[in-house]
Amino acid sequence: MDSRRDFRYRGVFTKVPGDPSQWRRWEAMGRMWVREYCRQNGGRQPAEMICRDGEKIFPRFFQLLAPGGTLIFNGSLDGVHYTFMGKRGFLPFHEVLKKANLCRGESVLVYYGSTRREKVDAVGMDAIESVLNHGGIPVIATMTDEQQQFVTKRWKGLIAGAVSLETLKDTWEGFDWPSAMPYLPDPQRRFQECQEVLNLFQQRTVTPFRKAIFDRIGMEEHPGKGLDMVLERAQQDTLGISLNLVRPSTGRVVYGEEMAGRRYSFYAPQVWMNKRRIIMPTAAIAGEPPQERNRKGKKENASLIMEAEQLVRKLEAVGSA
Repeated sequence: MDSRRDFRYRGVFTKVPGDPSQWRRWEAMGRMWVREYCRQNGGRQPAEMICRDGEKIFPRFFQLLAPGGTLIFNGSLDGVHYTFMGKRGFLPFHEVLKKANLCRGESVLVYYGSTRREKVDAVGMDAIESVLNHGGIPVIATMTDEQQQFVTKRWKGLIAGAVSLETLKDTWEGFDWPSAMPYLPDPQRRFQECQEVLNLFQQRTVTPFRKAIFDRIGMEEHPGKGLDMVLERAQQDTLGISLNLVRPSTGRVVYGEEMAGRRYSFYAPQVWMNKRRIIMPTAAIAGEPPQERNRKGKKENASLIMEAEQLVRKLEAVGSA
C-alpha cells in the first residue's frame, strides 16, 4: 500500500527522530496508516515484508509488521541511515539464543553493564551464563574497569576475555562511544559529508573496539571474519556498532529484553550487502530474501540494487567490513 502521496500521511514517512522526547509522537503518527492498512487487508498485519524504498519508509514498514514477523530489505538509493522503534515483547536469554540457533563453539559478544556503572549487572550475568550453557564462547564488553575485573574473576577460564570501554578511552586517542549511530546525510545529495561521518565512526569507534574484541578471542582482523553473534542490550543503541562485529552471511545481532518505546539505528549496507540478521523477541530484520523466494522480483530490481551497491562501495570501507 503506497500512501506516501496521500495528504493524510504528510510527514508520516520519516526516520525516527534522534530526540527521545519525540519518539512517542512519531509512533502515534504512524498508527493511522497502520490501521488503514489493516482495514484494507482483513484486519491483518503482514508477517513478512520487503522494503526497497530507503531510510524514510523502512521504519514505518517495521511498525506495520505483525508480531513475530520479518522485514527484509534490499539496496536503496534513498539513504543509508536506517532507524526503527522497538516492538513490545521479551524472551529469556536462553530462549532467544535457541531462536537464533546458537551452536556450540560459536563466539558471542555480551554487553555487561549496559547503561549502568555498578559492578553487578544481574541481567548481564544471566546473559553470560545463558551463552555458556548453550556452549557458546563469550567475550565481554564492560562499561568500567571494575566491571571488567569482576567478570574476568568470576568466569575465569570460561570466557574468552573482557574489554573495558573505560580502558579503551584511556588508551586509544580519540576513542568515542556514541549514544546511537551518528546521523548520516543522504549520500546521493551530500556524498562527501556522509563519507566523512562514516570514516570518523570507523576510526574513532568501530576499529578500536573491534580490534580489542578480536584480540581477546584470538581472531585476525579481516573483512570476511567476525563474531558469530552479538547478544545486545535493549537499553542502549549500539546496534550500528554490533553489526560491524559479526561475520558476513551468518552473523546475527540478537535481543532478548523488552525493546518497546526505544529507538535503534544502523548503517543499512551492513545488513543488506553483508546478509547479516537482527533477531528480536517479536520481530526480525534480514538483508536478503529466503532462497526459495521467486527470483523474478530480484531481476526487476537488479539494476536499482546494483546502483545502490556501487554508491555504497564508493563511500568507504565500512560497507564491506
